Amino acid sequence: MPRPRTHLLVLLAAICVAEPFTTPNGSDNEVLKHTEASLTKSQNLEIENAIGNFSRTEQGGGPAATPAASFNTTSTPAPAPTPTPQCPGNQVVLVGSEGCGCPVGMVNVAGENCTCPVGYTLQQAAGCLDVDECKGEGPGPCSLHADCTNTPGSYLCKCVRGYLMGAGGCQDIDECALAEVTGLQACGSGADCRNTLGSFSCFCPVGYVMALDGHSCVDVDECSFEEQCHRELGNVCVNNPGSFVCQCQPGFRAEVPACIDVDECKETPDVCAGQGVCENTFGSYKCVCQRGYRGNGTYCEDENECASGRHGCDTNARCGNIIGSYFCQCYQGFNGDGLSCFDVDECALSNGHCEHNCTNEPGGYSCHCGIGYQLAQDGHNCSDVDECVVQNGTCEQVCTNTQGSFLCSCRPGYQLHIDRHSCVDIDECKLQNGGCSHTCTNTPGGHTCSCPAPLLLHADNTSCVNVTSCDFRRGGCDHVCTVRAEGLLYCSCSAGWQLGKDLRSCLDVNECGDFTNGGCEQLCQNHPGGFNCSCGEGYVARTDDPTRCQPVCDPPCQNYGACVAPHSCDCPAGYPGPGCSAMCSPPCAHGGTCMRWDMCLCPPGWTGTGCHTAVCELPCANGGRCVRPETCHCPSDYTGPQCLSQPVQCQKPCKNGGVCVGLNRCRCASDFTGSLCETAVTTPCVPPCHHGATCSPHNKCTCPEGTAGIRCERLTCPVVTTVVSMARAVRKGVRESYVDRCGPLGVQLCTKYRINQARVYLQAYRVGYRVQCPEKNGR
Repeated sequence: MPRPRTHLLVLLAAICVAEPFTTPNGSDNEVLKHTEASLTKSQNLEIENAIGNFSRTEQGGGPAATPAASFNTTSTPAPAPTPTPQCPGNQVVLVGSEGCGCPVGMVNVAGENCTCPVGYTLQQAAGCLDVDECKGEGPGPCSLHADCTNTPGSYLCKCVRGYLMGAGGCQDIDECALAEVTGLQACGSGADCRNTLGSFSCFCPVGYVMALDGHSCVDVDECSFEEQCHRELGNVCVNNPGSFVCQCQPGFRAEVPACIDVDECKETPDVCAGQGVCENTFGSYKCVCQRGYRGNGTYCEDENECASGRHGCDTNARCGNIIGSYFCQCYQGFNGDGLSCFDVDECALSNGHCEHNCTNEPGGYSCHCGIGYQLAQDGHNCSDVDECVVQNGTCEQVCTNTQGSFLCSCRPGYQLHIDRHSCVDIDECKLQNGGCSHTCTNTPGGHTCSCPAPLLLHADNTSCVNVTSCDFRRGGCDHVCTVRAEGLLYCSCSAGWQLGKDLRSCLDVNECGDFTNGGCEQLCQNHPGGFNCSCGEGYVARTDDPTRCQPVCDPPCQNYGACVAPHSCDCPAGYPGPGCSAMCSPPCAHGGTCMRWDMCLCPPGWTGTGCHTAVCELPCANGGRCVRPETCHCPSDYTGPQCLSQPVQCQKPCKNGGVCVGLNRCRCASDFTGSLCETAVTTPCVPPCHHGATCSPHNKCTCPEGTAGIRCERLTCPVVTTVVSMARAVRKGVRESYVDRCGPLGVQLCTKYRINQARVYLQAYRVGYRVQCPEKNGR
C-alpha cells in the first residue's frame, strides 16, 4: 500500500529540520539539500519511493497496476479428453483446462475480448508491450520542476531539488521561511535570506560584504579606503559594525558620514578687510591680496606691475599702472591688444609714401633714396645730391653736378685721365716749343716763354726784344724801374716786398714769421705787401690799440662787474646772476623786480617771498582766501567782497541725489555730473571686464555667477556629482576614491583611487563628488 500523505509530510519536515541549507560556490539558482551523517542511504531511497508513490497515487487516482497479470493454477490429474470448446472474442483455451481465458499478459475487463493492462499497449504478434509515458517533449505526465522516470506499466514523478510534490504538482520550497520555523540558519550571521524559485540567496546589508563561504557577512572597514573624513588633515575615522563615523578637527563640521570643511569665507564674509580676499583652505582659511595689490592679506596696497615687471605686456607695448591693475598699449607702429603686439608693415601700403625705396623696421619704417639722391626733410621725397659740394665730387679740378650723379672735367692745359677723375698736365713745349721764340718752360696747366739777358719778353709773351728804357714794360721790373747814371736799369720793390734773385721780380715779406709776431698780441695774418692783427674766439681788438685784445662777456657785466675772461664777469657781492644780475628764488611774480641779495621789489597789492601773496585791505571772512589784490575767493556758502553774504540757493533742484552747495551749484554723486547732476557718468573699466561683467564705480568689475577675478577673467569650477551605480561582481584588489580640486584657473582636477578585496562581492555605495571651490556653494 502507498504511504499516507500525512506520513510523507511529517517525514519531509523531519528531514528539513535535520539539515541546513547552503549555497555551494555562491550559486544563486539552486538549494542543496543534504542530510546529516546519521541519515542513511536507505532512508533517502525510502523518501524518494514514498514521494514517487505519492506522486503516482496523486496522478493515477489509485494503486499502481502490476506490470502483467499473474494467474496461479493447481495441478490436477488430466481428465479424460473432451472436445475443444468454442471461446468467445479473442479469448483462448487455457492449457490444462476446459475453459477459455485471456492469453498471458492480457486481462478480461467485463467482456468477451481480452485487453492489455494499464501501462501496456497491444502489439499483434508481440503481445502487450510497456508504454514509455516519459517519452516525448515537454514535462510529460509530470508537472513542471519534476523529473519523469518510466517503470514497467507505469512511471514515477520526482521533483527537482528545491521543490516538493504537492496537490498541484511540484511547489517551490521557501528555504528562508523553513529556516525561521525550524530555528536553523539558511544564511550566516548578519546575512539576509531571500527566497528564489528552487533556491535562495544570501545578501548583506550596507556596510557589510559577503564572506568567502557565500552565506556569511563580514563588516567593511570603510576607514581603510574612505576619504570623506580627510584624515590627512588630522581628522579621525572610527570604524563601526556596518558603518563608520568621523571625529573632526577644528575647521571641519561633522555631517554624517563625512567631515565637511567649514567655509569661513562664506560664513564670515568680512573676515578679510580692505583689499584682502578670503581663500578657504581645508580646515582653515587665509587672507590674500586681490590681484593687482600686494601685502600680507590684512594690509594691501596697489602694486605697480609696470615698475615691478610683473605684467604681461608685450615688449613692444607701453605698460600703464592703474589702481588694482594695469593696462597695455602697443607702441606706434605695432598692432595688437598690448599683451601681444606685432609690427605693422607700412611699406605694404603705397610704398610707405616713399618716393624711392621703403624699408620696414620694427615699429616703423624708413624711406631711402637711390644713389646720387638724398632724403628730403619730409622724410619721404628725394632730392638730388650735389656731389661737387663735398670734396669736389672726388674730381681733381672741375666738377659739374648732374641729376643723380656728376661729371669731372679739367681746366685748360690739362686733359682728363682714364679714371674720369684725375687731370693730366699737357706739355705744350713739346709741340712747336709752345710758340716761344727762345726758351719754353712747361708749367702745370700751361707754359711760359723766357728770354736770355738782356732780352725781355715781348707783350705777346712769346718773342724776345732788347730793352734799354723803363718805358717798355717798366724795364721788366715788377714794381719800380729806375735808370741809373750809367744808363743801366734798376728794379726796386714797394714797402712789404723784397727784390727777388732775378733782380726784377718782387717777393712778399712775411711780417708774421719772426718772433715779434708782427707786434700782434694774439693772431697775426700776413697778406701780400702787409699784415693784420686779430683776436681769438671770445676776444675783440681794443679800440685804442688794434694790436691788443680784450675779452667779450655776453650778457654784458652790470652793476660794476668787470669782464675778466670770455663770458666771465667778476661781480660784486649780492649779484650772482649772469652778467652780474640779481637772482631771486622763487622768481619774482606779478611784475616784481629782483633786487640785490635775493629780494623782490613787489608791485602794489602783492607781498611775500616772490611776490606771491595777495594783499586785501579788508580781510576775507568765513574761510575766504585773498587770491588777488582786494579780491576774496569765498567758500560755496558765502559771497561778497569779504565773503560776508550767503548766496541764493539753487533755483532748480539737484537731481539724482545731488546736494545744493552754493548759488545754483550742485554737488553730484560720483555716478552723475552736470549742472543739475542730470547726466550719468559712464566711464569704462580699464582693462575691460570679461564674460559679460558690468563696470562699477572705482574701476571695479561686478562679476556674474560662474566667474571670478579682478576683471572676471576666470571661470570657476561647477559643482559636479557623480553616482556609482549598484553592482555585485568579483573584483581585483584595487582601491577607489575621488579627490577633486580646483586649479589656479578654475579647472577641475580629479585624482582617482580604488580599493577592494579580492573575490569579495562588492556591496553598492552611492558616492557624491564635490568640487572644493570657495566661489561655489554646496560643499
